[in-house]
Amino acid sequence: MNESSSEYPEVSFRQVMDTAPVMIWVSGVDRLCTWFNKPWLDFTGRTMAQECGNGWTEGVHPDDFSRCLDIYVSHFDRRIPFRMEYRLRRADGEYRWILDTGTPRFDTDRTFLGYIGSCIDINALKQAELGLRGSVANRDMALDAWDGIAGSIAHEFKNLVGAFVGDLWAIHKNAQDAAAVRRRAEEAEEAAIRGERAIEELLAAVRRPKSETVQVNRLITDAWTLLRGAAGERVSVEMDLAAEPDDVIVDPSHLQSALLNLVTNARDAMLEGGTIAVATRSVVVRLEAIDEPDLAPGRYVMVAVRDIGAGMSDEVRRQAFEPFFTTKGAGQGTGIGLSQVRTFARHSSGTARIESAPGKGTTVRIYLPQAIK
Repeated sequence: MNESSSEYPEVSFRQVMDTAPVMIWVSGVDRLCTWFNKPWLDFTGRTMAQECGNGWTEGVHPDDFSRCLDIYVSHFDRRIPFRMEYRLRRADGEYRWILDTGTPRFDTDRTFLGYIGSCIDINALKQAELGLRGSVANRDMALDAWDGIAGSIAHEFKNLVGAFVGDLWAIHKNAQDAAAVRRRAEEAEEAAIRGERAIEELLAAVRRPKSETVQVNRLITDAWTLLRGAAGERVSVEMDLAAEPDDVIVDPSHLQSALLNLVTNARDAMLEGGTIAVATRSVVVRLEAIDEPDLAPGRYVMVAVRDIGAGMSDEVRRQAFEPFFTTKGAGQGTGIGLSQVRTFARHSSGTARIESAPGKGTTVRIYLPQAIK
């Protein structure tokens, strides 16, 4: 392994890299890894000396090693980005599925410097894939669906990590300019926060919720300060809670997260400000109801979040619950929030619906079964 100082990031650059919400590695022109950030070392439980060179490959699952090495070498020799999934041994001995994205590095004169890569733990998503394979009769359809999700994840994190790494290299090259370093560090921090939020949303989207009896009005009242803060200064928030709504059996943290997602989306839909209404109602779905095809007959608590924003076209409304679908610009949203809301509702034996039209605002309703007393 080449131990020259030119192979390693400067101290300030290295310290910022250690705060990233992803595992990061750096290699030289000889394919050997020269540096790993703290999240990587914490994950593997090994030292820098143990991981550098080809040492990191000791943690790769034997069944994945050859495929992993072939992808790495073939892309490295052609100086092109790569993406691969493999199992990496965690410090406690468990193998976890990792999504590894590598990007070639070049100096200002286009001299090849090696690669920089970022890794995230996708073990929960791989478990979801296995469940999808088992529950969908058409295996090819299941794999196509997963490939689309994986591609969206990779695209999202490529943008986030690209912004993060770009700012860090700018810090590295402008170490003597305090104002430039401060500005780039703030941008890198914003990218890191977005990445952390995206990881949390991904995990929440595939994690089965806990269930307990929840008084919906009380949960909304207790979370009101949080919801009001999410709405921002330009937007007012009103409560329209039913006098005595029924209790529901849900994961309270997931319900609160769903409300935060909906309030945040409503805020973003009203660029000039406005009012968001959070409402609850008790509703009954009868056996003969033909307008409620995805709800079993019974009593439900309906939780609604309404805005007076621009509204959605029919095409956007039909796609709004799809994972990673977003009309926001790059870096402004992951497209996971509404999908997470519907997933939560369905896991709770309910559903979620959107009513919207251009110029008429949007209302998202969550239907949750009443707790049996």
